[in-house]
Amino acid sequence: MRDDLPRRRTAFCVNGARRTDRHTCAAGVHLPRRRSIRGALASGHYTPLAGSPVIRRDYRFHDGSSGWALISQIEHARISAQLAEACTGRFAEPPLAAVRSQVLAAIACHDDGWAPWEASPRLHDHSRRPVSFMELEPDEALAVWSRSIDEATRHGPLAAWMVAGHFCRLLDVHSPAAVRGPRTVAWYDGMQRRRATWLTDWRAVDDSLHTPSLAAEALQWLWTFDEASLWFCCSCPSQGESAALGGKRFTAGKGTPVEMQLFATGFHGPGRPKQSGFAAAAPWRFASDAIDVEASVRVVPAVGYDDAAALLTASRPRTLRWRLTCDQPCPS
Repeated sequence: MRDDLPRRRTAFCVNGARRTDRHTCAAGVHLPRRRSIRGALASGHYTPLAGSPVIRRDYRFHDGSSGWALISQIEHARISAQLAEACTGRFAEPPLAAVRSQVLAAIACHDDGWAPWEASPRLHDHSRRPVSFMELEPDEALAVWSRSIDEATRHGPLAAWMVAGHFCRLLDVHSPAAVRGPRTVAWYDGMQRRRATWLTDWRAVDDSLHTPSLAAEALQWLWTFDEASLWFCCSCPSQGESAALGGKRFTAGKGTPVEMQLFATGFHGPGRPKQSGFAAAAPWRFASDAIDVEASVRVVPAVGYDDAAALLTASRPRTLRWRLTCDQPCPS
C-alpha cells in the first residue's frame, strides 16, 4: 500500500532563487549544512534507514517485481528547504533577509530529530517490512519531535518557535485533545510555554519588524513546504511510473499565502530530462521557470526480512527525480 501521506495522515501522525548547489542559492542565502548525515546524503554515500522509520513508497523494478523506495526524513526536509528557498513571496523581500535565513534553517532542520532512528534500523514485528514514520507510537513520536526542536534552537528563537509549532499543529489537526494521553498533554502544554518564551526573545530583537503575524507566516511556510515535499516523496510518480499514480491535485499549505496545488503531468517529450517525472504547481510561487527535485533513496524488494542486516544487504541506492513547472501544458 502506498503511503500517500498528504491525503492519508493517521490520527497520530508522525510525521527556495535557484540553487547553485544543495546548500547555497544564486542569491547567496546559505542553508545550514546538516553535519555529517546531510553531507553524506548529498554525496550519495549515506545509507539511512535499513528498517528505521522512513518514508516508504511503492516501487517497481525493471523486471516488474514490487519493491519499496525508502526515503530518509532528513532527505525529505532537505527537499522542503529547497522548495522554500526557491519561493518568492514575503520572505524574499530584502528587509527580511535575516528572518528569511532563520526560516530556511528551520525548514531544513525540522526533521533532524530522526537521525538517531535512522542509525537504528527497525522492522515490523509481524510483517518484517521497514517501519514507516507514520507507524510510530505516540511516545516515540514525542521523543523524535523533541530532538528536532532542540536542533532548531541552534538556529535562533524563531526557528525553535516554528519547529515546535509545526509539531504542535500536527497534534491540533490530527490528535484531538480529548483523546491525547497524559504524556502527550504534558508535552504539548510544556512546548506551548517554551514557544511563548522563544517568541518573546525573537520579538525583543526588533519588535517593529518581528511581529506575531510575521512569525505565523513563517510557520505557514514550514508546513506548506513540508506538505509539498511529502507529496513528492510519497505520491508523485517518478521515472517509469504512470502519472495517474499521483492521484488528484493535492493542495499544499491550504489557506496560507503560499498555498498551491500540485499534480503529476507525465514523463516523455522533447525538451524533457530523461529519467524524470514531471509535476506542475498552480499558482506558480517560484522565481525560476522550473525546479529540478531529486531524492536519494534505497530500494528493496517488497518482502519480509529476517533482520535489518538482511534488509540493508538487499537494498540498492537510487535517485528519484522530478521537474516541477508552472501549470501549463508541457511540450509533447
